[in-house]
Amino acid sequence: MTDSSAGSGGGGGGSSGRPSRGSGSFTVHLAEELEVYFNEVAHGRPVGFVASAKWKPPTDIFETDDALVVCMDIAGMRSEDFSVQLADGILTIGGERKVRRDGKPHYHAMEVQVGPFERRFRLPVRVDPESIRANYEHGFLEVRLTKVPVRSSGTQSVKVE
Repeated sequence: MTDSSAGSGGGGGGSSGRPSRGSGSFTVHLAEELEVYFNEVAHGRPVGFVASAKWKPPTDIFETDDALVVCMDIAGMRSEDFSVQLADGILTIGGERKVRRDGKPHYHAMEVQVGPFERRFRLPVRVDPESIRANYEHGFLEVRLTKVPVRSSGTQSVKVE
């Protein structure tokens, strides 16, 4: 399963000193990361403040015996602020986290990202589209989809007509 905005991912361990992410990485495409970084530097914003139109909340995706689970870390929202859609094997989660402020504050640090966000994931297993359920609690959005059982790969016969 990959974030569809990701290209080939981080692939390979290389000599960068960072662990291998392999193909299928969930990271944002490198060109997009660089664009955000240079926009931040060029406009004098603190590094870490995302100047792009959409940011990407951190997300864990894992399988259980019978389900595929997507868990997004996104505090400060309400359940009705999210959009969750499944179409053609791609799960799209979006919304907008609003700025929390009274008056015009003088920031000393700005690390909490705000504004519109969207994540798109190609699902790695077949799921029942009717089974999709989403729950937002304690700052985490959990999307759960029931996996479609894999058919046995035993011998199949067909009558030739």
